[in-house]
Amino acid sequence: MISKNLISALEELNFTFSDNKNINKSHAYAIYGGYLITVYESAGKKVAYFNFKFSDNEENSLKKYNVSETFSSIVEEFNVVDYSLSDDGLRVFCNGNIPTFLKLMDKCVELLSENEIRGVQYCSKCGNKFGARNPKKVTKNSENHLMCEHCALEALENSNEEPNDTQPVKKNTARGIISSIAFSIIGIALYFVAYYYISPAISKSSLSDVRYIFCALGTVVSLLSYVGYRIACKTAGRIAYIAIGANALIFTAIGQYIGIVFEFIAKNGFKVSALSNKAFWLIHLRDTIPAEVVANFTSYSSAFYKMLAISLMFALVGGAIFLLTLHDKTTVKKETAEVETIKL
Repeated sequence: MISKNLISALEELNFTFSDNKNINKSHAYAIYGGYLITVYESAGKKVAYFNFKFSDNEENSLKKYNVSETFSSIVEEFNVVDYSLSDDGLRVFCNGNIPTFLKLMDKCVELLSENEIRGVQYCSKCGNKFGARNPKKVTKNSENHLMCEHCALEALENSNEEPNDTQPVKKNTARGIISSIAFSIIGIALYFVAYYYISPAISKSSLSDVRYIFCALGTVVSLLSYVGYRIACKTAGRIAYIAIGANALIFTAIGQYIGIVFEFIAKNGFKVSALSNKAFWLIHLRDTIPAEVVANFTSYSSAFYKMLAISLMFALVGGAIFLLTLHDKTTVKKETAEVETIKL
């Protein structure tokens, strides 16, 4: 939502406030200084969109370059955190206060006018002059565009159509699963390095509790599982969620166990031949110490299960975050459009 203070300031400049429920964000707009300007707020920043048309010729390419070069030199003065200059307009993001933002709008209008950038007399889509007929104001999400009747109708028809890429790209889930597993195995290697090489060094420094930090590798395993799947398959579906989540948890558990085993070897000087002893592998999974002398020994299994639980927690949270990211990247949002006749 656009703030009340900004609305009040813009109303003094004859901006109109829009609160259409069919549009994602409310905004204000006006024909200001010869250009259609849309103002809204996004992520705490004030945004101004100046709609116009750069024609496809050498002269306008030079003008576009001059506008971009000049504007880049004033970004600090007006607290501009980002801007984009495209063929159909200039979009600026301001982090300053309202007076600074209003001065930025005036500066942009001045810059566009100095470079003779065509304004409200021309369609921002095809570049043709409107003539005697009133133009159409086409609202796409939060921004307004001035178009001729033909271009406006075309924009409205396109907005009513289902996006072409709502159907997922060619599925290759098998490769995605295999790739996810391959990348997750890298996570096991990271656990091995952390516990076999780093943990013994930490123990010598009387910082043995710091080894619990290694449990955060569960997040790394979930990331590797996600990256592996995405490299081989772009489809977000039930199989993707199951494969990424399951691999993250399974290989985190395996990595944690392998890490504890080799940490035990590194600290106790066991040889590789000890790995052939079945009892050696079981000591980390269950308490094999006799009850009458348990007080005199450290329970390796309790330490393992404690760190396993922490590792799985990291893997679970990390997996959830990456799966949400996968969903966002593969979900195509339909662009809404509203058409209204406007008098210049």
